[in-house]
Amino acid sequence: MLSVLLAALWIGPAMSGSWYSPDRNGEGFTLQVLDNGTAHAIWFTYPPEGAAGQQAWIYASGGQIDGDRIVFENAITTRGPRFGAAYDPTQLQLIPWGRIEFQFTTCNAGNVTYTGPAAWGSGTRNVTRLSALAELECTGKRRVHASGARTLAGLGNRSGAWFDPAHNGEGWNVEELPDGSSQVYWFTYDANGEQAWTVGMSPTSGDSMTIEQNLRPVGTRFGTGFNASQVTLQPWGRLELQLTNCAGPGTASWQSSDTAFGSGTLRPQLLTLLAGTACLDGTPAVPQSPTWSQGATEPTPVSESANAIVGNSVYMAGGIPTTRAFKRYDADTNQWTVLPQTPAGRDHGLATTIGDSIYVTGGNHNGGGDHSANGWRYVIPENRWEAIPQLPGVKQAGAATLGGFAYFGDIFGNLVQFDPRTLKTRNIPAAAGPGMRDHSQLVAFQGELWMIGGRQPATGRVNIYDPASETWRLGPQLAVARAGFAAAATRELLFVAGGELLTPPFSVLTSVEAIAAGSSSWQAMPNLPVPTHGFGAIATANKFITVGGSTVAAEQINPGIVHILSW
Repeated sequence: MLSVLLAALWIGPAMSGSWYSPDRNGEGFTLQVLDNGTAHAIWFTYPPEGAAGQQAWIYASGGQIDGDRIVFENAITTRGPRFGAAYDPTQLQLIPWGRIEFQFTTCNAGNVTYTGPAAWGSGTRNVTRLSALAELECTGKRRVHASGARTLAGLGNRSGAWFDPAHNGEGWNVEELPDGSSQVYWFTYDANGEQAWTVGMSPTSGDSMTIEQNLRPVGTRFGTGFNASQVTLQPWGRLELQLTNCAGPGTASWQSSDTAFGSGTLRPQLLTLLAGTACLDGTPAVPQSPTWSQGATEPTPVSESANAIVGNSVYMAGGIPTTRAFKRYDADTNQWTVLPQTPAGRDHGLATTIGDSIYVTGGNHNGGGDHSANGWRYVIPENRWEAIPQLPGVKQAGAATLGGFAYFGDIFGNLVQFDPRTLKTRNIPAAAGPGMRDHSQLVAFQGELWMIGGRQPATGRVNIYDPASETWRLGPQLAVARAGFAAAATRELLFVAGGELLTPPFSVLTSVEAIAAGSSSWQAMPNLPVPTHGFGAIATANKFITVGGSTVAAEQINPGIVHILSW
C-alpha cells in the first residue's frame, strides 16, 4: 500500500540519472545524489572551439544540496593523460571551469544554470529526465516482497561512478535501468591527452554488462554553436564490465574499432555511493544459535534516553532519572565513558548522528539547564555542545540518518526531515492507516526508513518510507506487537527486542525478532535474559547489544544491564 506525500520538493535519491534538453540531443548531464548528502555531476558535451571531432566533459563534485537546488561552485575540466597503456595520472591537469546549478520543479524536470570561462559563456537550459535508475524511480520500488520488504534482487546495485585507482582522472558512470539493462558512460582522453567520452547500452546489468556497440558522439560545439543535426555517433567498439562485487574491484575490458584506443583491461572500483541504494554481496541470513551474555554495567543507569550510534559505539543522552547524563558505550572494548552533560534535562528525546556530530532534540523538558532550544548537537572531536534551535520538538518516536539527512519521528507517525548543512526542516506526513506511533522506533535499513511498532494500542505494524519516491508502503508485520523497545540495524540485519504492553495487565517483553536484508519476514531470536523496555541498542558485525532501560512496565526500574547477543 502506497501513500503519496505532499511535502515541499527537496532533492532526493530519484534525481540521480541522466538529464538533457530535448532540443540539444547529443549532450547532457549525469547526476548522482550521494549517500553523504552531496552530489556529483558530469556534463558530457563538446568544446566551444577547436578541431572537428573533439569532445569535452565538465566534472563537478561536492554539490551542495539546498531544498530543490544543487550548486556546484567549482566545476573543472581536465586534460593531459593519454588513453590506454600509456596513461600517466601524473600528467592530469585540473582546469577550473566555473559554476553549475541544478534546480528541479518536479521529479522529472528542472533547469540548469551555468557560468563558465569566457569561451564557454553562461546560460540556462531546461532539462528533462533521460534515464531513471533501477530502484530509485519517482514512482517507488519495483522489487519488493508481498510483505513490503525489498527483495535481494533489488539490493545488488552497481549504479554510480567507478574508476581504476591506477588511472585516476578517468572512469565510468554506470546506470542500471529499471528494465534490467544498463547505460555506461566512459569519461576519458584521446591519444593526444584531450578529453573524450563514450556512451553505450548493455541489455543486462548487475555482475556483467556488455556493450557491443559503444558510441563516441562528435561533430558540434558547445553553447550557441551547438547543432544537434551535426552530431555523429561514431562506432567505437566493444566494452565489457564485470562487476562481481558491489564495490569492486571488477574488470573493464575493451576492443575498440578505432586504432587510437586499441584494446586492454582495467580494474574499476566503486567511487560514489548513491543515496537510497543498497549494495549487498551474497545472501544475508539471520544468525543461527546466537547466545546472550552481559557487558559492563551502565554507570548511573537510565531509561527513555536519546540514543545515537557512531561506529561501534552508542551514545546515550538524558533519560530517567538522570535527565542530563551523557555517556558512551564502546561495543569493541565493552567500556563506558562519562561525557559532558547535556545543556538541559530531557527524557524521551530523540538522537541521531550525522558526520562528526550527534543531534539530540525534543523529549520531555525535565531537570535543570537551558531549555531555550528544542535541541543541540554534540561535536564529537571537540567534546562540546551547541544549541540548534531549528531542530524539531518531537519525542518518543525514534530518529535515523539516511542520505546525509536526519529524520525524526513523532507520536502520530509523521517525519521531520532535517538538513544539517542549511538547518532547514520539512514535514513529511504519516503513512495512511490507523494507529498512533507513540514509543515506536525509526531505523534506516536498505536505503529506506522503517517506522516500527508503537502504542495506543501496541502494534506490530511496520511502515517503510522510500526517500526516492517519497511514498510509504506497508512492511513486514512484527510477530509480537510492542512499544518502547530497542532496535538497531547493520547493512544486512535489523533487530528489535523487548518493549512493553500497556493494555492491562501491563507487561514487559523479552521477545526478540530479526530480519535479514532480502528476506520477507521477521524471525524469532533467543529471548532477552531480562524483560526490558525504554532502552537503546547497537548492532555490529557479530553482536546485537542493548543498553539502558527499565524492567517494570510504565515505571523506571533501571538495573543498568548491558545485554549482548553474539553469533
